[in-house]
Amino acid sequence: MDPREDLGLREAAVSVRGAYKRFSPTSVVLRGLDMTVLEGTIYGLLGPSGCGKTTLLRCLLDRTQLDAGEIYVKAKELRNIGYMPQELALYQDLTIAETFNFYGRLFGMHWGHIEDRGLDLLKFLDLPESERFIGHLSGGQVRRVSFAIALLHDPQLLILDEPTAGVDPILSASIWERLLKMAVSQKKTIIITTHYIEEARQAHTIGLMRHGVLLAEESPQQLMAHQNCSNLEQAFLQLSQRQHDQIRGCDDLQEPEDYPSPSQCPRPHLKPTSLWNVDRFLAQLMKNFVWNMRNIPMLLFVLMLPAFQAILCNVILGSEPHNMALGVLSAELPHGLSDCEHLPPYNCSAQGPPLSCSYLEVLRHKQLKLKEFKDLDSARQSVERGESWGYLYFPENYTRALMERIESGQTVSDQVLDESLVDVWLDMSNLWVSSMIKRDMILGVVDYVKNLLLTCNFSPELADIPLKFEEPIYGMVIPKFIHFCTPGLILSFCFYLPIMFTTGAIMMEREAGLLERSLIAGMTILEVVVAHTVLQLLLVTAQNVVIFISFYVLYYNPFYGSLTLIMALVWLVEFMGISYAFLLAVFFDSEKLATYAGVGTIVLMFIMCGIVWPYQGMHWAVRTMVSYTPLQPAVEAYRAIAERAWGLENPIVRHGFCTTLAWIAIFSSATYYIAKKKKLGT
Repeated sequence: MDPREDLGLREAAVSVRGAYKRFSPTSVVLRGLDMTVLEGTIYGLLGPSGCGKTTLLRCLLDRTQLDAGEIYVKAKELRNIGYMPQELALYQDLTIAETFNFYGRLFGMHWGHIEDRGLDLLKFLDLPESERFIGHLSGGQVRRVSFAIALLHDPQLLILDEPTAGVDPILSASIWERLLKMAVSQKKTIIITTHYIEEARQAHTIGLMRHGVLLAEESPQQLMAHQNCSNLEQAFLQLSQRQHDQIRGCDDLQEPEDYPSPSQCPRPHLKPTSLWNVDRFLAQLMKNFVWNMRNIPMLLFVLMLPAFQAILCNVILGSEPHNMALGVLSAELPHGLSDCEHLPPYNCSAQGPPLSCSYLEVLRHKQLKLKEFKDLDSARQSVERGESWGYLYFPENYTRALMERIESGQTVSDQVLDESLVDVWLDMSNLWVSSMIKRDMILGVVDYVKNLLLTCNFSPELADIPLKFEEPIYGMVIPKFIHFCTPGLILSFCFYLPIMFTTGAIMMEREAGLLERSLIAGMTILEVVVAHTVLQLLLVTAQNVVIFISFYVLYYNPFYGSLTLIMALVWLVEFMGISYAFLLAVFFDSEKLATYAGVGTIVLMFIMCGIVWPYQGMHWAVRTMVSYTPLQPAVEAYRAIAERAWGLENPIVRHGFCTTLAWIAIFSSATYYIAKKKKLGT
């Protein structure tokens, strides 16, 4: 039955009938609660913590949906309701005037009206000058500012959660006097919760709530008379004891056997707020902008972090290892490496200067640090202690055997072949270092044999391997590892930085109750998302400039393609990061968990996107899956554009763009669904 059809409720401003709400089968919060708040009265809602008061207030504000029951609110719209939460829920970096302006625009007020009401409330609540920052106020002053926001738009219905907590007794009395005057002369309806039970005697009606039901709903005088008590606290104690005695030994307190299961959930009782309003959007955007400008250290950190990361990556990854220690033993040098000093030019005979010296000189130019050892055991121990990456051994007849090998050709004996070899033992535990040492040693052999052939009037080309590498089609003749990493590094930064900033900002507002209060004031989740997105895109644009200058101006990484196409891809990746940040913010209820999820995601993307190892080297099953992950296709597209100058006509580039757009749609849809499920944006 519609509660308005009851003749006794014709003057009700708020009516609740048969309200049931539980968050799990064993956590029943409201148990068939009935409540009536008459228009133009003050209703004092009293009860211990955990009795369901906050849940009931959220249901009245349409922020939580009942499982069963009906609610009627005469105010009809959120803009006709003033709400003061128990938590402070104010932006510490805004002034009192900026706070009034922000919420005033959410309520649909004009600037002049906001200013006039603000001055009146400053005087009434004995607040300091309007240019004082919220973060510089005392706890009592902040609570009074919170109370002022609830009064700012002169609403028909006031819902106040602990408005006098921490307030001076004289000011508390003044607040109650103002509330009584508003109720009587202006016909305002006020629902107020308080822990000060005796203070509630000034209310017209008292509702004593315990275990999800109202134990009594009467005027203070009637309540004390019916319980034969001289004060409200004693009356509440008697009613609580009576309820306790009634439910002792019963098992239905947590899960009533007759818990209703209606075929349809109760419909919202307040008129939905318009999905989009320019004034509300601009208020949110300006609030975000001011908050950032008031946090200069954080803003500088956000802007300079990409530059620091880019420079650090180029410094760490941009150069090949050098000065790597390599042990040397030469049996053909009686006095060791000192025999290589002041040698005469080679005379193309087996009796000439030792060729091991020529090879070692080439290796020195390869940035290898040569360490001389007297025997094989000491050289091996040096490697085992991590003091060198390997060691070489030249046989006693190395020079004679090598010259005989060159001169004799096919007729050379196996013994000569063995004596012309340099034995090498390497530490292969590090792929990159050992591969580079092997490369330098092989190229070193080619170089020193070329010099030998040239000295002996042979063609030096005879020493070349029978392959001729022409000018590369794409890339550089001698590529660097940083060239391979750059696309993945840039897009990883562009994906993660918006996640870090956006998730932190949204979760801070959620955990402090700021987002909830803004939504109750009329803000929609769409306006919140768009305002954060606009500001984020401004920040990431600045970050893009810093990243591109660092990678392509300071360190000259190769870039041959379309800058416009690259910037479009980077923006899409950043928008994907923002979309994912909103998903984390609505999915998790804790900033810590959202941060863990964000860090875990970027570590996974970092591994799979092709920075650590080429995508083509992955297992075929993993490669198929990875090609549709959020970041990897974009990295391949970036590499194709920047280093191959390919355009949208290429399938790799198109796949990168299409996959990124698809993930933006997936993250945005999931965010909308979860926000709707949790009722964050309605």
